[in-house]
Amino acid sequence: MKNRPLFGVYGMSYRLNRGFQGVGRKLILDSISFEIARGEVIALLGPNGSGKSTLMKLGAGVLPFRSLSCTGQVRYLGQDFLSVSAEYRARNVVYVASDVRSEFLLTAQEVVFLGRTSARRGWMQGTSQSDAEAVRRAMDRCSCWDLRDRNLSYLSGGERQLVALACALAQGAKVLFLDEIMSQMDIHHQATIGRLLKDLAKEGFAILLVSHDLNLASEWADSIIFLKEGKKIFHGPVLMAFQQETMDLLYPHSNLKVGLNPLTGAPKVFFGQDT
Repeated sequence: MKNRPLFGVYGMSYRLNRGFQGVGRKLILDSISFEIARGEVIALLGPNGSGKSTLMKLGAGVLPFRSLSCTGQVRYLGQDFLSVSAEYRARNVVYVASDVRSEFLLTAQEVVFLGRTSARRGWMQGTSQSDAEAVRRAMDRCSCWDLRDRNLSYLSGGERQLVALACALAQGAKVLFLDEIMSQMDIHHQATIGRLLKDLAKEGFAILLVSHDLNLASEWADSIIFLKEGKKIFHGPVLMAFQQETMDLLYPHSNLKVGLNPLTGAPKVFFGQDT
């Protein structure tokens, strides 16, 4: 029996205004729906410009939901998610961008402490011992505790991604929207964070992962959503997602070939030879 959905998006459409009074509005998302339950890792995949990041940002409440440009519903445990306070949203759903930067001189540890803001009763309330423990635990799990005293601006892109994920874990939300958060990591950290995502799912987290690395996504996700030009063209198990005809539809003229990882059985995409 399928678990009750923790989070759901229903009939989400979004048009980008490109002219006076919406003349020439471009359709970015076309009636997208999906649900995610505790323990699930869903990979949201598709070519550039297919609407993946926009869908995540609208669902998490990062982009404002305006009736003139956007229609649809977002629900958390059956409740209208976009009608609740920003503090409530932050305690339950977190969006993590592909990079984190600061205009201020902050250490990695100070950045992760910012994730604890939504757990406090007020903005002026100081940090507590429980905040410090949550930050240490999150940075340990994301393999970045040794970066704690380094200025964020001096970290590599992959190191900043580790810090950004640690900040999300410290925040305490159970729904994680991860937008290309492994794109700048080396292969060791990609493997480490991939295993962490599976562990978090076992702990009851619900994870939506955007990635342009199809082979990474096929290894760590349970199911796949493919978008193209704002339309959902597939949603289902990983093995069913990676079909040759689907790759040809998503990435025409790329000569991609589908095979299997001989060790894990996960589907993989290879570059075929030009003929």
